[in-house]
Amino acid sequence: MIMISMFAFAWFLRKENISSKKTITKKISVIVAFRNEEKNLDKLLKSLLNQSYKDYEIILINDHSNDNSTHVINQIKNEKIKLYDLPDEFQGKKHALRYGAKHSDGEILFFTDADCIIPPEWISETYSYMLEKDIKMLCGPVRFYNNPGIFSKLVQLEFLSMTGSGAAGTFLGLAFMCNGANYAIEKNIFSEASAFFNDKYSSGDDVFLLHYVSGKYKVDFIKNRKCIIDTKAPENLKELFVQRVRWASKTSGYKTPVSIITAALTFLMSFILLVSLIAGFFKFIYIYLFITAFFIKIFTDTLFMIPVLNFYRKSNLIWFIPLLQIFYPFYIVITGILSLFWHPLWKGRRVK
Repeated sequence: MIMISMFAFAWFLRKENISSKKTITKKISVIVAFRNEEKNLDKLLKSLLNQSYKDYEIILINDHSNDNSTHVINQIKNEKIKLYDLPDEFQGKKHALRYGAKHSDGEILFFTDADCIIPPEWISETYSYMLEKDIKMLCGPVRFYNNPGIFSKLVQLEFLSMTGSGAAGTFLGLAFMCNGANYAIEKNIFSEASAFFNDKYSSGDDVFLLHYVSGKYKVDFIKNRKCIIDTKAPENLKELFVQRVRWASKTSGYKTPVSIITAALTFLMSFILLVSLIAGFFKFIYIYLFITAFFIKIFTDTLFMIPVLNFYRKSNLIWFIPLLQIFYPFYIVITGILSLFWHPLWKGRRVK
């Protein structure tokens, strides 16, 4: 509860970052690793080619796709687009990102995912802020598409609570989480830090990179609505659990105290709520414990989420917080346990 209150305070204090409109001259490389993304690449590339900033290239790394992804790319004729196939001896997003960086010409690397839609001011606003504040790695805001239905609303809300927490941690000087769909970093620092991606895990290229860079260089989160990237959400419960188990599977590789403590507290709070609810069926006093903790959590989460949802223009989701809290303890505990032994398939590969 104290941690969430600190996050809420950090969000209230941080004003929205407005570009200083400094003159920008350096070349930018946007790097996207993809595998089997034929349904998404057209929208991504059209949004990337609509950037207000002009001196940039788009590096696309094909991670052994077996669909028509490359055909979709080749249909879009533009000199900014450079397509590379990841060599057979490598596979996975981390190797693809390293390969893309190696073949890039830009001094600053921007990263996003193939299932995203990019706002037109993304590059100019992000890089201008990096210049103004002398930031070496800058994380950015991400939200899910606004699909209809209660399931979509709950998934959007839960995701924004994670991205909001990661941003708040960075505001407090305790960077522990970012999203690989939106960050920028100086190329020389990426080349140094990418050796610490921790290839033991399928996921975590963004988080392990952040942990390393934040320990040596200046990092930040850009609180600017012009930099919000929209990405595809899980469409059903199975997709949600596969995605979250993939994300949770990397937590055993965390080494920074703040990331370990945050993950532990999140799981522990959900575990206490769940255990107290079950114990209440045998001894009624535990129901009081559950109800007290439940409503305290709703209060603190709402306090935190009000400014977060306002920033993302998703204030209507505030009414779904009580409903999310009913399912959240089950979801967190089940995901945490499943990540210990369940290794689902993701894009035809077993999650490590």
